[in-house]
Amino acid sequence: MAVVIPPPPDPTALPEPPRPPESLGASLDLDVLREGLEDAVRAASAAIRNVVARGNMRIGHKWGEGPVTEADHAADDVLHARLSPLIAGAHWLSEESEQAGLLVHGEPTWVIDPIDGTREFIRGLPEFGVSAALFAGDRLVLGAAGLPLGTDAEAGGGVYSGLLDGARREARLDGAPLPPLVPPTGGADASDPGRIVVSRWDYEHRRLHMHLPYEVYPLGSAVVKLVHASTGAAGVYLSTGPRSVWDAAGGAAILEAVGGTMLQIDGRPLVLSPQQVGIPPFVAGDPTRARALLRGIGVDL
Repeated sequence: MAVVIPPPPDPTALPEPPRPPESLGASLDLDVLREGLEDAVRAASAAIRNVVARGNMRIGHKWGEGPVTEADHAADDVLHARLSPLIAGAHWLSEESEQAGLLVHGEPTWVIDPIDGTREFIRGLPEFGVSAALFAGDRLVLGAAGLPLGTDAEAGGGVYSGLLDGARREARLDGAPLPPLVPPTGGADASDPGRIVVSRWDYEHRRLHMHLPYEVYPLGSAVVKLVHASTGAAGVYLSTGPRSVWDAAGGAAILEAVGGTMLQIDGRPLVLSPQQVGIPPFVAGDPTRARALLRGIGVDL
């Protein structure tokens, strides 16, 4: 049985690839903002743990979308309170709170998912995370992922972050530098994408692992899967969609900072933007491994 992945939306509706990046210089102090972002994500993770520790939790449902819990709202409140003062007038785009005013191209915008993987969180699986990112000058410049309960020994817990400023690329975990991704060495290895991480829906319901000639394993949250791709726990994250920009932006910054990439299913770069909430199916990981997976599922690159 062939792997069927929904086609991407009309390319004209997707943001154009950005011009070669230039440093933001003195316009934003990304080092100071990174510290503030990491602290905010760490505090949001603590707020989630506090709700869990109480032993009971209110759960609601967003019409046409899915569940939402009081932990989602608690984490969102913490992030808003801590991030908003860092940049005066910055815009706010969160899955769980109302957007105040229109987003403006180029102006600083925080993109937030206080709990990415709410379904797994409710199931008691530690496969959820806090995702927060900053866009400025029409590009992603900072991102962070908090794993309140960790996931496993390979991905760990704590707060991951990525800084992207011109040619400067820095990723770290709780302040310690993360190493760059190591591409395949060549020969037969160059065609091996490594372990493939997919959503629990794709694994448990679509049984995608039965149709891929690779080792495949499931995880719930997009941001956690992007952390796995960034640390090498996974070779490639395959997303069959649909996803939203707040699901991916925090992890995307970490992945890019370690030398990874996100590609649409036709091999074109996936460019995230607050102005384009929906994002198409993609692969994410080391560029060589990501392209190897696309070729392995029949994409002509």
